[in-house]
Amino acid sequence: MSDRLAATVDVATLARYLDKVKDIASINRMMGAIYLKDFIEGQDVAGVLLAKAIQADVKAKAKLEQVEAIAYLDKASEYLKEKGIKDTSEARKMYINLDVDVVKAADDKARTEAMVALLKNKLSILRQAHDDVKRILYTDQYSTSYEGM
Repeated sequence: MSDRLAATVDVATLARYLDKVKDIASINRMMGAIYLKDFIEGQDVAGVLLAKAIQADVKAKAKLEQVEAIAYLDKASEYLKEKGIKDTSEARKMYINLDVDVVKAADDKARTEAMVALLKNKLSILRQAHDDVKRILYTDQYSTSYEGM
């Protein structure tokens, strides 16, 4: 299975687990164990996707640094000469932000950062849902704050 297809399957699976979060208000003790299992599996899927997103983010950062270096060392002098600008370190640094490859790499880096943030959020949601179901299952729902006094 290709990585892209696997990621699509994982995202679809994650979406199914996240869809169950809205059912927490109607969970009864009979169904609670199933929801606990689902939220644990959902956390696993989200964790795997988060690890893949972090890996992609690290690669995107390395790619961005690489294209910035290429823009600074190789492409800047030609651009500066063409524009009639004196070739200085500051001028080369300014060119980096104009380079098309740098802009694309920066956009890719921003996307991977956003994916990492999104998946951290989804993992947190599933953890909280798991804790909520545990509270529903393992607390005495019929006691009041005055019992035991």
